[in-house]
Amino acid sequence: MGNIIDINKQPWTTFYLAYYVAALVFGRWPYWTIKYIPRSNRPRQAWTLTRCLIVKTFQYLFSCPVDISPGATSPAPTIIPDSQLSGAKSNWVEPIPNELFTGEIRRYAEITGVQPVRVPGYWLLKKGYNWTGPKAKPGEKTLLHLHGGAFTLGSAQPSDTTANLTRGLLQYSEKLQRTFAVDYRLSVAPPAPPTNPFPAAVLDGLAGYWYLVHEAGFEPQNIILAGDSAGGNMVVAIVRHLLENPVPTLPLPGHLLTASTVLDLAMTHDGPESSAILNAPTDIFDIPPPGVVFALDSVEAYLGPLPFEEAKTNRYISPVSRFVKPGPEGLFKGFPSTFVVAGGAERLEDDSREFIAGLKRDGSHVIHEIPPDAVHDLLVWTWHNPERIEVLQKIARWIDDMP
Repeated sequence: MGNIIDINKQPWTTFYLAYYVAALVFGRWPYWTIKYIPRSNRPRQAWTLTRCLIVKTFQYLFSCPVDISPGATSPAPTIIPDSQLSGAKSNWVEPIPNELFTGEIRRYAEITGVQPVRVPGYWLLKKGYNWTGPKAKPGEKTLLHLHGGAFTLGSAQPSDTTANLTRGLLQYSEKLQRTFAVDYRLSVAPPAPPTNPFPAAVLDGLAGYWYLVHEAGFEPQNIILAGDSAGGNMVVAIVRHLLENPVPTLPLPGHLLTASTVLDLAMTHDGPESSAILNAPTDIFDIPPPGVVFALDSVEAYLGPLPFEEAKTNRYISPVSRFVKPGPEGLFKGFPSTFVVAGGAERLEDDSREFIAGLKRDGSHVIHEIPPDAVHDLLVWTWHNPERIEVLQKIARWIDDMP
């Protein structure tokens, strides 16, 4: 997030990284510890000293000018066999059938050169669950999760940090026994050639939903479509696709869950009073210069060959952008019952608040939780308590109370 130096092209970067880490351990940590001992000096006075140190460390690492992240390289998809998994199972997800490959999603896929493909998927199991195969039991509920990672990072594998979201729901829900996550294609960020741009990940998530209904046998009303950060953007796009291109064999999912979702990639609501500005000092990311689009490299990777204007005007990419014009019935009419989670200390807070307002305006049912001192993607950070546990428990009750 900032000017990046490719570690593979700079022979001195190993020494620079050693210096960077040493400066953190022997310089920044002692300084921050002394600075934030008085509660009045903390970025949020409700934060513990430990949280102050964690958030400042994230900001410091995100500001590193050396790219140490693995990123996406677009290899042939691979899957972890069950023999190497604990408390989880793997399953291939076949491409969506042609009847689903329609509408705006197909039109943009033809522009960006994207096709439906087979992708890996992973079941995460409640502790003690007796696995007898993927087939749904009568009336069984499940959750389909699309992970965050700025469209270019992360994985659906159970070892990924984002699996803490669904692992937490399995812990606190009485009815939820297993969840499914799709290892969707990651977009490749510049300067590499654009690979897997929009709508590749949306097609993969849609394939996961088709799999749950037609292969695993879950009833659509018993499926919660969930996504955090960039994954939340994708699940909103999937619901929009199903609403605008109804297919009798694949009704809408019963419920939607979004967490710290990015829904305005062009930051069209940016301004002095926006969360992008006010919460920049308290979120986990580094602080970009004024006027620079947040995570611009990732936005460009997701757009691929599409012009940046699409990030402003495309309802599938930035549905809460102020340049997206609603139709006669609005933008969110017909959306399933939705639970929206965000942090009151995160830069993307406004995206979720605009989404909540849009759902209410268009007559869709919405519940929301925005803890005032929580950072981006609070549900995936096991250190983010008590807020994380409190919100997970509320979502779990929402799930358990579903008819």
